[in-house]
Parts: sequence; structure tokens; C-alpha cells
Amino acid sequence: AGVGALLAGCETGIPAGTPPITPGTSAAPREVNIVMRDYAYVPSIVDLAPGETVLFHVINGGLVVHEAILGDMDTQLAWEAAEATTIGAPPGPTPVVAEPAGFDGVRIVVESGQRLDVVWTVPEDAPTDASGWFVGCHIPGHWEKGMVAPVRFVDGSGGPMASVSPGPSAAP
Repeated sequence: AGVGALLAGCETGIPAGTPPITPGTSAAPREVNIVMRDYAYVPSIVDLAPGETVLFHVINGGLVVHEAILGDMDTQLAWEAAEATTIGAPPGPTPVVAEPAGFDGVRIVVESGQRLDVVWTVPEDAPTDASGWFVGCHIPGHWEKGMVAPVRFVDGSGGPMASVSPGPSAAP
């Protein structure tokens, strides 16, 4: 019966909430793993608590350089426009891209086969953004290939918060 209930829950297509978490603090950040592949993120939904400090372990399991930009949809679109200027850049290191004005998220660029650890504090007001928050890769062409994952804001018990969720028009 337990297996049946578990399988029934899997058929809904709605990912389960994060197991109970203790939001991170500056003295003890919560560890969050993000694995980048060609062209997706694991997990497919990133759960964060507003105001918490997290230690991201960002691993690039793909064959090319990827990035994880955390921010609202306006931030994602600003990075998409900023990085569009690098289309056609010669092979080699990722071109330097200026941070868009008003950026309050985080950008983590990781070479193929590498891991980068970054400590970051989630803005307290992030769940109130009507466009939602996302993790996106804006290396030219990656966003279009679907390299984006939504952020789900959770409370300290891991339950989804009553935040504004983006509509279908917010998807890339």
C-alpha cells in the first residue's frame, strides 16, 4: 500500500516539497547542490527560504561552460540581453559580461567538469516578485534550449510558501 501511495504521488507530475529544512544563517549556511548538465539543472526546482544564507555547491557535469544565475524574470531577461553581445566570441574563456543594473541575485560560472562553491543570502522580499525567481544559464543559446529551473520559496519546514507563482508567459 505504501508503494502504491508513493507511485500515485509520482503520477501527479508535481514535485514534492523539500524535506524539512533549517534555513541557513551567515554562521551556518545551508548547503544546496546544483548540478548543471547540457542543458538542464538538477534539481529541476530549487527550493530556497527567504533571508537564509546558502552555500551553493555548483557542479558542471556538462561538456561546455555553464552558469547559474539566480534572480527574478527581469534579471533573467537582462542577463540574456547582456550575454547576447558575446554571440560569435572566439573559443576560449567565457567573455566578461557586465552585471545588469539593479541585479540582486547571484551569478556562478563553472567550466565543464568543475565545481564552484558560493555563499549567498536570499533576499527577504524575493517571494513577493510577481514574475517568480529562476536559475538560468544565459551562455548564448542555453536559455533557448531550456536551461532554466524555477525557484520555489519554502518556509523552515520545507513547505511551499504562499508566494506569487509565475504564469506560463514567464517561461523562456
